[in-house]
Amino acid sequence: MQLFLDSYGAFLGVQNGMFWVKPKRSDGRAFAVREVNAIFLTKGVSMSSDAMVLAVENSIPVLLLDGIGHPVAQIWSGQYGSISTIRKKQALFATDLQGMLWIREVLLQKMQQQAAQLASWRESWGADTATTNLLRKCVAGIDGIIFTMQNWQYEKQSANEIAGAFRGWEGTASRYYFKGMAALLPPPYRFEGRSKRPAYDPFNALLNYLYGMLYAYVELSQMKAGLDPYTGVLHADEYNRPTLVFDMIEIYRQWAERIAMELCVNNQLPADSFTETEREGVRLVSPGKGVVIDAFLAFLNDKTEYKSQVRKRLTHIDLDAIRLATSIKNFEPSIRII
Repeated sequence: MQLFLDSYGAFLGVQNGMFWVKPKRSDGRAFAVREVNAIFLTKGVSMSSDAMVLAVENSIPVLLLDGIGHPVAQIWSGQYGSISTIRKKQALFATDLQGMLWIREVLLQKMQQQAAQLASWRESWGADTATTNLLRKCVAGIDGIIFTMQNWQYEKQSANEIAGAFRGWEGTASRYYFKGMAALLPPPYRFEGRSKRPAYDPFNALLNYLYGMLYAYVELSQMKAGLDPYTGVLHADEYNRPTLVFDMIEIYRQWAERIAMELCVNNQLPADSFTETEREGVRLVSPGKGVVIDAFLAFLNDKTEYKSQVRKRLTHIDLDAIRLATSIKNFEPSIRII
């Protein structure tokens, strides 16, 4: 299980060799070490040094999250999950055609999921004629980009040219996708495009928080597989950022988007789930956070079929990271592109 401490004033310590979680205004609860595989702490939560040592000794990562759920630091032993060969080869992989072909498959999978998701939502929730026509145009637009990506002559392009084309195609496909999503939402949650930091509307604030949770899990999976989260392919030029996390998370964003849509369409969020300030924009707050965290953790721990295997969604992230690490370990440079 994952311990997710999100309530202000909560404390994580050790009692009788077990993790002890004490919310500020309620009774504490003990968790056996063998039951915990990750710990997430947000602002306003404290943790004893004994609990830190217990986590490190048992290879349980502890992630510190900011106010919108994005990981900002991690407490760990400093030991990766595999030999350094993988991380040495990552730098070569990131500038090789094979690295670009890997990120192409990631983006194609993302776009195929986007088109399928819009079609599924249209069938599940119904839509008037105008919305149905809009959704069809959005799906057709995404399908057109998929066709272009599948038929482009990559071998004739430089790394910078390929990366630039990918960013343009991904951005256009996402605009189609979010335009379709907005049309399906109830009026209080409709939005005019993506906004990140800050979010300008409740739906984007919700989506940012869910993405933040995903970032943490993807980074953990990469480290367990022996990958360096800070050596990416498409996002390689972003200084001091977990660029490989930014690359790999594209496959899983639809999970966060699915939960966000379901919570809003089914009106499952309390009325006071969001707050807005001039400096921080719109943010998800308690009690909305509790609803979102519970829903997403349950979803991530559900089993589903993916790549011919039925596993928990969190396990699928681990397996994808292991597959990537294995590919990089066995990778031999083909065409070095600058």
